[in-house]
Amino acid sequence: MPLAKSNNILVTRSLNSEHLKYAKELNLSVTAKAFITVDLQELTEDTINRINTKEQSSWIFTSQNAVKSISDHIDNLINIKDKKAFAVGIKTAHALLDLGIKASVPKLHNSQSLIDLLETQSANSYIHFSGNLRQSNISEFMQEKEFEFEEIECYKTNLTQPDLEVSTFDAVCFCSPSAVVSFFSKYKIHEKIPCVAIGSTTAVKLLDYSEHVVMADNTNVYSLLEMCHNYLNS
Repeated sequence: MPLAKSNNILVTRSLNSEHLKYAKELNLSVTAKAFITVDLQELTEDTINRINTKEQSSWIFTSQNAVKSISDHIDNLINIKDKKAFAVGIKTAHALLDLGIKASVPKLHNSQSLIDLLETQSANSYIHFSGNLRQSNISEFMQEKEFEFEEIECYKTNLTQPDLEVSTFDAVCFCSPSAVVSFFSKYKIHEKIPCVAIGSTTAVKLLDYSEHVVMADNTNVYSLLEMCHNYLNS
């Protein structure tokens, strides 16, 4: 019996060899192209001093990139072990734990779920370690509650658009809202082509561009590929 035809999919980020091996097992023919790049920002001495003067502030991390940015300065930041922190996503929390910081994680991997968690806290002073394309709902929440709040921009997301013939793909997979914006700033796809999102925040952003949005069961690349396979073969 001949093998079923491979589904040709685009993933808008780089994949490692294990991801590609799993895709092959699912009979997916994958083109992986990064639609964003990230530049970590150096924390200045003034920024570090400003962080240290706010010893009572709880810390917020919505990306592993923010954790990477502060990792080189961890010895210059005071009271790390006693710091109350919040992280969106288990991987971000694990990266913080590697630095000696234990973080609380909201139920869902998105900023609204984080806000719901913050609603239950007694703290009223926060520092958000973020990127240049951060969402506004966290700062709006802080303003509404009249909390002391500061955003430390510690990485920059750049939008990139590699040249592709998008009409050849059976599905397009997205791992961040920024990748969604980057992709659709250059390309349009047929309305019947499914857009597969790694998580709810990415799915919500996709709804600005497509009505054919599918979301992975878990926020990792393996689940994204599995959902793509299951959906295209259902």
